[in-house]
Amino acid sequence: MKKNFLLFSLFFTFLSYCQTENHYGIFENIANEMQNFKIDTTAVPNDNLTTKIKELRNLKGGFNINEALEYKIAEERTKKDVNKEELDKMERFFKLGNGKKWLDNAVIRIYRNLFTYQEIKHLIKFYKSSAGQKMATKFPIIMIQSLKSAEEITEMYKQQIKN
Repeated sequence: MKKNFLLFSLFFTFLSYCQTENHYGIFENIANEMQNFKIDTTAVPNDNLTTKIKELRNLKGGFNINEALEYKIAEERTKKDVNKEELDKMERFFKLGNGKKWLDNAVIRIYRNLFTYQEIKHLIKFYKSSAGQKMATKFPIIMIQSLKSAEEITEMYKQQIKN
């Protein structure tokens, strides 16, 4: 599952570039963006843009980084050699403590850097539509099924070249 989560993260990241870049430029773009990326967890402005970003994140539902962390912590709990107390502390940190606040601030800042107020309003309008709501609930499934398909096709290819 760890491999799937990493693949999912990578696939999700480059998917946003698919609309405007050729497939070779996608990874170059991602590499450039990540090379220049600096996390910013400072308090975000209490303005209309932040309010709209929060609204968008709530509308998108289905999958967000906070839920992914909760899932990952729950997954870690199922392993034999884990420190349950440390996981409890981490869970509290990301649900109630500075971890939640810092992560929310960082994600809001990412949106603020990538989208204008008008673009966020357009995204909200889309996610309020029936197609947008369906996309919000089905997108994680599409991503996981796509990754599983890619993994299985890769295995089929490996079997094919062996023969």
